[in-house]
Amino acid sequence: MSILKLLRPRVLAAVQKASPAAGEIPTVADCAYINAWLSAKSSGTFGDIQVRGLLQAAKRLKLDPHTFAADVISNLEISEIGIAKVDGPGFINIELSAPFLEKRLEETFFKGDPRLGVDKVEDRIVIDYSSPNLAKEMHVGHLRSTIIGDALARVHRFAGSEVIAQNHVGDWGTQFGMLIAHVNDASTSVDLDKLQGLETLYVEAKVRFDADKDFADRARENVVKLQAGDQAMLKQWEQIVDVSLKHAQKIYDTLGVLLTRKDVCGESFYNNDLHNVVKDLTDLGLLVVDQGAKVVFTPLFQKDFGKGKPIFMVQKGGDGFGYAATDLAAIRHRVRNLKGKRLLYVIDNRQSLHCKQLFDVASRAGFLPPDVTATHVGFGTMMGKDKKPFKTRTGGTVKLAELIGEAQDRAYQLAKDKNARRTKGDVFSEEQLRDIGNKVGIGAIKYADLSKHRDKDYIFDLDSMLQFEGNTAPYLMYAYTRARSVARGAAAADAADSTAVAASTSKIVPRLQERAEHNLAVTLLQFPDELQQVLDTSLTHHLCTYMYRLAQAYTQFYNACPVIKAPDAETRESRLAMCTITSQMMKTGLGLLGIQVLETM
Repeated sequence: MSILKLLRPRVLAAVQKASPAAGEIPTVADCAYINAWLSAKSSGTFGDIQVRGLLQAAKRLKLDPHTFAADVISNLEISEIGIAKVDGPGFINIELSAPFLEKRLEETFFKGDPRLGVDKVEDRIVIDYSSPNLAKEMHVGHLRSTIIGDALARVHRFAGSEVIAQNHVGDWGTQFGMLIAHVNDASTSVDLDKLQGLETLYVEAKVRFDADKDFADRARENVVKLQAGDQAMLKQWEQIVDVSLKHAQKIYDTLGVLLTRKDVCGESFYNNDLHNVVKDLTDLGLLVVDQGAKVVFTPLFQKDFGKGKPIFMVQKGGDGFGYAATDLAAIRHRVRNLKGKRLLYVIDNRQSLHCKQLFDVASRAGFLPPDVTATHVGFGTMMGKDKKPFKTRTGGTVKLAELIGEAQDRAYQLAKDKNARRTKGDVFSEEQLRDIGNKVGIGAIKYADLSKHRDKDYIFDLDSMLQFEGNTAPYLMYAYTRARSVARGAAAADAADSTAVAASTSKIVPRLQERAEHNLAVTLLQFPDELQQVLDTSLTHHLCTYMYRLAQAYTQFYNACPVIKAPDAETRESRLAMCTITSQMMKTGLGLLGIQVLETM
């Protein structure tokens, strides 16, 4: 159990004794970490945790805030946890005791707790993410869904949930009909084994589709044949899909995301169920014909349509199915076959209305039962430095492979420049530099995205992402490396001193004597509460902010508390243990964000 979860019922019990009326206010016992040590101006502030709900409760009930807070403290039973004092206009600040923190560190890091204090969550979660359209290369528009979805999958699995990834690729529809038509019209043979050629063909086919009515009609006829199971069409379609998925998997492997071919469940998978969806909606009286199309009215969203009709189009006038029908079939599959209890859709904010209508119609139809939740995990747009959607200099779409390669090359060059300034016996090999460049480049891209509030647009700026100072992946990765290097330095010092007893931190529980040790311990133990916020909100920036605070706390500890040159052996081993568990937490936290660590950099 996290520290805040441990404290809250005790605070609530004390509030109820001090004022039964205040005890009825839902937020009265809300607690939060102060982290006052981060600010020089507030370094003298007492406490590690603040009870923040009391002040509003006192104002609401017209109680004197200080007297009310003092009454709560007199009833607060936390002697084995810490000391409480009234602070400011009527808050309660709690300073955690060293024995309590040491015991928590032992339970969290030295007794084999695989979740490091996080309560186990037994849930079955289906996460829809990445979902590129096939028949062309992945571009930057797929980056955010892929990165955010991967991090959420990691976090939920870490907490104990069973996570089922669904890569709902666009592998069906008009783009395949027009591409097959264009390939069949080509005067020379087309090698579909090369995706670059396929990308060019797609652009050419799209130009013809928009300009040539006869070609467009033939493309649509191909789609009809494809949906009807024409073997020749299916063979070409399968080849195009296979080539596209190979390209996507290469991107996933480079990014280090967990998606594999087995997670692919594209639009084509649901083709056979679309008529069933229409029939079921019709039988339920939900489906109506409007101007030849079969639609469901969604009056809850009238304001989003202005003077237009709030319709959810399930089947087009020509009997073709829109992606609304496919998405309804997908919900049925995820609930009935995958047995999902919580459905997360990591999709661009521009699809917000579609998701609202989808969940509304699915609920009314019984496809989404009351005991299953569906949530749109929306995100903003990746912008260029000009604060416009990220494009190439010529205004084209930026290919994801090229963007990743540029980040890796830039990180490699930075590592190479730093390498030139290292001492002769301490330089990295070319292979090591490439490894550093690849991991730092990927880490920088991921962290820059995940550290922002996902609802907001953000500016993609490699110069800022690759900085080794501030809230960046390189800074956090270096904090891990430095924590690990302390242990190596201690081992080297022991090896050089024949009289020294080698330090073993595997069973040494830290003893907290200095303020910087105390602060680092408190920060380490905040992890369960911070991760719970990600589990509850799907907002990854909470974990990123925590990781940055942890790196700062370790830096303060590193500067204030000598480790290898500690005053005595016991203190040395205690501080070595703090370095060890900090590196463990850094590796765990970065790993949940999908960022690999480096032992040296």
